[in-house]
Amino acid sequence: MLETILLQSSFLGFITAAALTLALSKVSKKLSIYFSGILGVISCCLSLSSSTLALLNHKSFLVTYQLLIPLVGKFQLVIDPLAAFFILLISLLSIPVSIYSIGYLKSEYINKNVGLLCALFHLFILSMILVVSTNNGIVFLILWEVMTLISFFFVISDTENNSSKHAGFIYLLMTHIGSAFLLIAFLILAQYTNDFSFTSFTQIGDQLPAKLKLLLFIFILIGFGTKAGLIPLHIWLPEAHPQAPSHISALMSGVMIKTGLYGIIRFIFSFLSPFPYSWGLILATISILTAVTAIIYASTENNLKRLLAFSSIENMGIVMLPIGSAMTLFSLGYTSLAAFSLICGLFHALNHSLFKGLLFMLAGAINSACHTLNLEKLGGLIKLMPQTAFFFLIGSLAICSFPPFNGFASEWLIFQSLLLSFQVKLELVKILFPVFAVLLGLTGTICAATFVKAFSSIFLALPRSHQVKNACEVSLSMKIGTGMLAVLCLTIGIAPSFVLSLLSKIPESLNISSESPVYSFNYNFIQLLPQGFASFSPTAILVLLTVLIPIGYIVSRILGQKTNYRKTETWNCGVTGQADFEYTPTAYSQPLEVVFSELHTPENFYHDHLYIPLINGIKNLAHAIRPIQAGSLQIYLGYIFITLIICLVWLSL
Repeated sequence: MLETILLQSSFLGFITAAALTLALSKVSKKLSIYFSGILGVISCCLSLSSSTLALLNHKSFLVTYQLLIPLVGKFQLVIDPLAAFFILLISLLSIPVSIYSIGYLKSEYINKNVGLLCALFHLFILSMILVVSTNNGIVFLILWEVMTLISFFFVISDTENNSSKHAGFIYLLMTHIGSAFLLIAFLILAQYTNDFSFTSFTQIGDQLPAKLKLLLFIFILIGFGTKAGLIPLHIWLPEAHPQAPSHISALMSGVMIKTGLYGIIRFIFSFLSPFPYSWGLILATISILTAVTAIIYASTENNLKRLLAFSSIENMGIVMLPIGSAMTLFSLGYTSLAAFSLICGLFHALNHSLFKGLLFMLAGAINSACHTLNLEKLGGLIKLMPQTAFFFLIGSLAICSFPPFNGFASEWLIFQSLLLSFQVKLELVKILFPVFAVLLGLTGTICAATFVKAFSSIFLALPRSHQVKNACEVSLSMKIGTGMLAVLCLTIGIAPSFVLSLLSKIPESLNISSESPVYSFNYNFIQLLPQGFASFSPTAILVLLTVLIPIGYIVSRILGQKTNYRKTETWNCGVTGQADFEYTPTAYSQPLEVVFSELHTPENFYHDHLYIPLINGIKNLAHAIRPIQAGSLQIYLGYIFITLIICLVWLSL
């Protein structure tokens, strides 16, 4: 099968690229960087082609390897529509990131261990693809750990920076807490199947006791929610993402945290179905609170990468919201609405990977040119870096859901999926879903204010530091990489129907039948059913904007010619204009901080009120059981004897 050949070829490409770039770095660092970028593009194109064919053909396929790992035996990769979508998502972002990395590494890391960074880059992409492809719990946990450790090495790559080491520690601690819960969940499932195969896990959902299912739901929500950055498990994300190299930040924020989304969807719909509708309401509530809280923190942040990191938390909340609503609707029997909500969530996950990857890469470009990401020290870059400014504007418009960009298409669909709740008979859903929609609208409004602040602080007005005055445009490869993502943000916004057609069979692969779809679409029109409920035409929006903008410009020029005016500098009391007179980013966000003071708590709130009490409780427990460690061999032999008796009694029951 062609899909299998392409995917296996991509695996070989990633492994070859890792080995070759590491070896070439001993000869020439620049040559190693170029080969890394080129081989990365080729390998990602192969995996992208494989996943796209799988989605177009609506087929699953197997890739089998013989491994000597105990409890595993044959290592199978199962590429069903859900796995194929996530492979597409990973590969699609990794192509422009690979191109961007050529110029970025030459500019920022040429004097460091470039070969190792390039090798880990390819292994990182490969590990993410394997995580969403494997069909075995043991292998999944191993690959999950590999993915975590590789990203950890990127976070601490700046070994001279203490904040980098601190961020790496927080990241490793939080992800291992999540991994511990996942391990327990897999072990519990394996007790009922006698193996760790995902195929076996899918057959026991209706056999598990309700209380055990609830326990598993809590465990996977903690395990995968930590990786996804759901509040209050998010504390690693604003620490780790700013410390990693910018092309890695783009991958971590754009695709790595989506593996948490994959895990939640796979576990709940494949392994734990059927489940109560309350699970969906719990996830949806956590998600919308995550979105609102995170964007408030982002609005008051003055470090660009931290701002983008909080924005990633917000967008993961937005992505998880329709997943929660899909769970609720599926449990209540509204499978068509559930399928639509699931598609909306996955569509926004794809869009977020594109515009957030773009913005993180642009943050790297700004840092490379100005050597600072502090909004208080930037300004005036639109004259010095016009192409970067243009791409940043596109990314900002996309993330703020302005038409005709991709963010608008997916968030509009999420809004409609929530408003269609009027068809549900359960009153609680009729009340909560419109409330979620209102809070989502609030999130979008604050997001717009946040990126108005970011764009104006970076690119408009006067430079606020000497670093900015010497800035210039970045290298061609960095502009090509960011330009590709900017084009994709516009293209998908104009033609979302192609992506929706790729996503249409994913719910069916998760046993969410959609016999009567709640939407229809063609190349330029999306219609929600019942007829007339809501619709929009991306093409019409584009044409309208294309016509109105020139008309507005022409009218302003014509009216301007009839008006007496003169161009001169703004009068400022006879004092020469200086950057110190400008409206600062802190001043801009201060009203938001006042209005949302109840939600915008000090940044160490979760640290002080959640994690420190938890750590103290563990310390107290450890102190209480310390007498067990008596230092006597006879006592330890007694422990072994008692444990053996308990095990024998347990087996005899």
